[in-house]
Amino acid sequence: MWKNYLKVSFRNLKKRKLYTGINLLGLTIALVSFFVISLYIYHEWSYDRMYTGSDRIYKFNQEFVSGGERQLVSTTPSLLVPTLIDEYPEVETGTLVFDLSIFSSVLVDAGEGNQEESRFAFVDENFYKVFDFEILAGQKGSLLSEPNQVVLTEETANRYFGSAQNAEGKTLKIDSKEYQVSGVMENFPSNSHLDFDFLASFKTHRHGKNPEWSPSNYYSYVKLREDADRAAFEAKLPQLVEKYLGEEQKEYGFQTAFFTQPVTNIHLGDQTLSSIKPGTDVKYLYIFGVVAILLIAIGIINYVNLATAEATERNREVGLRKVMGADRMQLFGQFVSESLILTFGAAILSLLIIYLIAPQFVRLGGVPLDLSLLFSAKGILLMAFLVAAVGLLAGMYPSVILSGLKPIKALGNQIKIGGGAWVRKSLVVFQFFVSMGLLISTFIVKSQLDYMQEVNLGYQREQVLALPYHYNMRNSIESVKQEMLRSGSAESIALAADMPIHIKAGYTIFPGGDNQREFMITGYSVDKDLVNTIGLTVLAGENFTDTDLSRSVAYDSALEFPLILNESALSQLGWTPEEAIGRKLNYGGSMAYVKGVVNDFYFNSLHHKIEPLGIFIDPGQANVLLVKMPAGNPATHLATLEDTWKALVPDRPFNYRFIDQEYAQLYRSEERVGAIFGLFSGIAIFIACMGLFGLVSYVALRRTREISIRKVLGATQGDVLAVLSSDFLKLLALSAILAIGFGIWFSGTWLEAFANKAQIGIGPFISSILVVLLLALITIGYRSWKVYRVNPSKTLKSD
Repeated sequence: MWKNYLKVSFRNLKKRKLYTGINLLGLTIALVSFFVISLYIYHEWSYDRMYTGSDRIYKFNQEFVSGGERQLVSTTPSLLVPTLIDEYPEVETGTLVFDLSIFSSVLVDAGEGNQEESRFAFVDENFYKVFDFEILAGQKGSLLSEPNQVVLTEETANRYFGSAQNAEGKTLKIDSKEYQVSGVMENFPSNSHLDFDFLASFKTHRHGKNPEWSPSNYYSYVKLREDADRAAFEAKLPQLVEKYLGEEQKEYGFQTAFFTQPVTNIHLGDQTLSSIKPGTDVKYLYIFGVVAILLIAIGIINYVNLATAEATERNREVGLRKVMGADRMQLFGQFVSESLILTFGAAILSLLIIYLIAPQFVRLGGVPLDLSLLFSAKGILLMAFLVAAVGLLAGMYPSVILSGLKPIKALGNQIKIGGGAWVRKSLVVFQFFVSMGLLISTFIVKSQLDYMQEVNLGYQREQVLALPYHYNMRNSIESVKQEMLRSGSAESIALAADMPIHIKAGYTIFPGGDNQREFMITGYSVDKDLVNTIGLTVLAGENFTDTDLSRSVAYDSALEFPLILNESALSQLGWTPEEAIGRKLNYGGSMAYVKGVVNDFYFNSLHHKIEPLGIFIDPGQANVLLVKMPAGNPATHLATLEDTWKALVPDRPFNYRFIDQEYAQLYRSEERVGAIFGLFSGIAIFIACMGLFGLVSYVALRRTREISIRKVLGATQGDVLAVLSSDFLKLLALSAILAIGFGIWFSGTWLEAFANKAQIGIGPFISSILVVLLLALITIGYRSWKVYRVNPSKTLKSD
């Protein structure tokens, strides 16, 4: 019986080429979108689940409370993990990671000259007990157990030594210190939050030899025993804080606490916490999951719309089959088999297309697609279920209608599909509601991205480049600065601890001097030229001068150092700019006086509001040159600056970054979301317009005689277009109303993540609706033109 179903189904599909092609293409594109989004979501969800016992691995975060303000940071002291291993039986093992790239890059020399590397970290000997990555060369149990050892990733070993086996035992000179390559590991997977090229033994680092409870610069992890109770373990942590940090808390008037975070929750967890690798906001995955389901729904709707519209053309076929003895279930099986064949064909085509577009999606979405998952046991089962589900859903409604026809009326072609019209109309409304809604979402995301790129940050980012330098250059960097200024390719140069787009250091304003409040403040270590270099506006007081003390010198000599505050800091202190000048305050445990006040500027992502900021002179803490170039062609100035750099610093590459480009990188995640929204909104519109083309073709076919008569009576092509489009335009108008409501909801949901928001007017809504309406009219207009070209005499004669 099924053999006969398949034979007849293939014959019917071949006979109705237009409808078969539209349905096949629509289902294929929908399935491609669904599979691609599913692979993307799976990749993001799978982060850090590859380790043995990953459900028992936890990362520590630390909270500081001062003056009623809370600050959560992702790093902890170097002594935390050793103490937990020694004193807490729940801890099976633990490890810590010091990401050196936060502070500076390193120079690596394998005998062929220096190469600058940034993905460098110090880890302790327990690292591979917690994170069991595959070791390609070396003894896993003894890796990184001695000072001056380093483990390379496979890619890095190939780059420096040709292979993993050649690398083992070789020597690398890193920042003029010799390290022995004790092992080579697999490359860090794309779904690991850890991402380095070099792992050096922590015993080489000063805090590896003598761990302390300050500073909190280290990523700390523990692996609990299988029988350990996480809640009971966390309940003991306040005792640890009191035991080792209680006196310090009382002396400096702050509170601190440690909290565990599952390692599997790092990538999709709190995005305000810094991490080794940027994470993803989990709400994006929910949004993409809904989009995937909606695209599948649009593909199914295309089939249902065309099948129900075409049902009246198959009345006689159904009647004849029933007269010949076919029962309802047999007819149902026949029509469902057609939809299953189409869905299966679409699934095969979708797999071929995914293989072709996978490399392009890496550039768009930023993650690789693991295509092997599609051919795993689970993947094949899921695909079979999806084909069956989509095939049944697509064929169910038209099959029920057609198999229920009365044979006598069907043979006489006296059947009208009662519910077909309103069902088709409802589904068309849904299709275009989704299309318009996704396009509105795309425009809203783009509006916020444009706002973030165009907003006045309060400082100059154009023609300013950042040139990182190593900490061992701090004694000689001033001469580099002066030579660059003399070259004429730099208007102004400042030494700074960070680029102004992301200032990280945290301090506390304690009660003292003219201030009786305590609050957290961000600190910016710079030299005297920062204000002029990035174009800050001095609102009161004056800029730093050559005679001003640095913070470190003032601290050692118990003197007061000059401080420049921003407007947000004054709001916390309750002072006006004029009142603030000359006031004294306790800044991080040492006394300062306010020398100047500058305008508020964004020194973090626009996800955050502008916080209090204190700028002070301390070039000893700086590690980047901020160079403001003259107007004109930057290539000429860059060449001059590079020549100056190479003459004075021949052993270090001239690796610069433009501030405006680095600022744009802060929003890579949002840009990817916008690009993916744009892609899939385009796909949704395309599928919907294909379905619309099929429906208009059906309507045109059913009304060919009417249109021919109208043409004989003098109707123009515009009149024909009006006849065919009137009902559809009403449906599109209803879709537009629903899409506007969705857009308003999405706008509020999307923008709530930003402290600084674009003002979303009616532009995105109008633009989206007009784009979809225009494409729909083009679709209808093309079919109207084809109908209008038919010779009326032939049509009327045949009727």
